Amino acid sequence: MAWAVVILSSLLSLGSALGASAPADPFAKASRELYAKAKQEGEVVIYSVWDVEHIVKILGAFSKRYPGIKTNYWQGRNPEIITRVLTEFQAGKGSVDAILSDNAPPVIRAAGAIMPYETVQKASLLLHDPTMPVVSLQIQALAYNTKKIKPADLPKSWEDVANPRYKGNVALDDPMRAGPLSTQLAALKGLWNDDARWTRFVKGLKALGVPVHKSTSAMMRLVIAGEYALAMPALLHDVVNEMGKGTPVNLVKTASPIVFPRYAGIYAKAAHPNAAKLLAEWLISTEGQATLDSLGREASRKGFESKTSIGHAYPAGTQPVPVNDKLFLEDPKKWLDANVKPIWG
Repeated sequence: MAWAVVILSSLLSLGSALGASAPADPFAKASRELYAKAKQEGEVVIYSVWDVEHIVKILGAFSKRYPGIKTNYWQGRNPEIITRVLTEFQAGKGSVDAILSDNAPPVIRAAGAIMPYETVQKASLLLHDPTMPVVSLQIQALAYNTKKIKPADLPKSWEDVANPRYKGNVALDDPMRAGPLSTQLAALKGLWNDDARWTRFVKGLKALGVPVHKSTSAMMRLVIAGEYALAMPALLHDVVNEMGKGTPVNLVKTASPIVFPRYAGIYAKAAHPNAAKLLAEWLISTEGQATLDSLGREASRKGFESKTSIGHAYPAGTQPVPVNDKLFLEDPKKWLDANVKPIWG
């Protein structure tokens, strides 16, 4: 079975898919069956890269919906999660049940430490992976300070950002940190299928002569402050939230959003597998998606109404760009060392 993210055919016509009605939701039946088993297990333990405040609110909402299941968590960065899970896996420990993250679960899966589980709600998802439920999306947007750059001078695409005219004026993510820009580079490499074009793009970004950053939030603050005109990239929910506050930022709607899945991976040696599956299914349900949305995390469910959805933020018919590169998903450092490092240095 291919481990790369399976992109549903509906994603190819996402504009219409977002407004289409989904088939009958099988969540009710599955959740009843899983809850009966999960109550016997009595607990669910998650590891997550997400903010502690978000984890607490998510687990609080889950506990309210499903009393009798104790929740525990540990929060860390993706490399820390990977190291901890694989160390415990090699030791035969059943210390975690679900991993909520973006980059970590595919790497853990490649090592054989993920229990394959296909959500019963797969028909409702914008991105579907047959072995790990996609509970949320990271959506990248090209953001700009409306006081620093005129509409006529804006780049029309991600590729345009590498134009020398923007030299010194771009808040640039570190392409070697396996963060949002790394994800974007993997997505565009697959989309273009043109190594020469992609190499020119990466060289153009490097030639902008700006320091690289390791936090999209910090980049966004710099753009808001007017130190840079463009954020390459920003996260859609950050841009939308700032626009709602009246901050002088907006997004370039002609630059297609880059989408990357956030998973609920079930640990291969989970002591409470049914509770983990129930948590994953609940996160995909409309109630779970509403909880994630309230925290600024983009929905993975078709037709979910949100100000941070692609359907709301972009023109109808906008085609998002997913990441399909198997090597990047399973070993981003190896992919970056092979593809980006020789160019970036």
